[in-house]
Amino acid sequence: MILAMESLEKLSRYKFLLIGLFLAFFLLSTTIGIRSENVTNENKPQSSAENSESPFSLAVIKDYSEIIGVILEAIVILLLYKTVKDFAELAKVSKLQTEVRFRPWVGPSGGFEFLREDGDKKQYSITMKNFGEVPASNVIVTCTVTDSMPDKLSFMNDNNKNDTKNQFQLGPLLPGMEKRYWVFIENERYRRAMEGTSNIFIFIYFLYLFSGGKSGYGMISQLDRKTNNFVHKEMWID
Repeated sequence: MILAMESLEKLSRYKFLLIGLFLAFFLLSTTIGIRSENVTNENKPQSSAENSESPFSLAVIKDYSEIIGVILEAIVILLLYKTVKDFAELAKVSKLQTEVRFRPWVGPSGGFEFLREDGDKKQYSITMKNFGEVPASNVIVTCTVTDSMPDKLSFMNDNNKNDTKNQFQLGPLLPGMEKRYWVFIENERYRRAMEGTSNIFIFIYFLYLFSGGKSGYGMISQLDRKTNNFVHKEMWID
């Protein structure tokens, strides 16, 4: 099955050459047949001296030149068609490369990291990095901590609906540049989560602006009691 598919791919690559050779062979066979018939008809009333005339006369050379010209024209047309088709595919690839490559790609370079105790709260941080080749003019962070799995659509549609949600502007982010965002969790909430009576979910969304428009990266993470680390439950790119 694999060999058959490879054979079909090879045939599709050389289909234009095969078509050109077939047309050339067809035209050459047809012209030679017509020429032979004409020579036979012309030689019937002629004398033996005329029959000994060289077959490579000017008329024969002219006919073969016309045949070669037709073949070359057919090959040129096929090559031009293939060239135009290749340029169209190249234009599509270049457009896709421009849209994907020449823009910022902001995302986390790791998970949530515990830093220290800050009074009655625990301080975590997450590092965001621009993996693209174009700087992001501004990065806006939206974050909230909840006890249940958050609904990302409701949070995205109304940023001011929940008091525990806050926004922060990280500013521009150059290619390869990293910035940290801090998240604070109350010790009491953390204790209930570790006892299994509650859960801790962190909803975080990074909206970044650039010259070509805007995009975003969001994720929802949950505190795992066994590992005492946050596990990403859902991630998406806008």
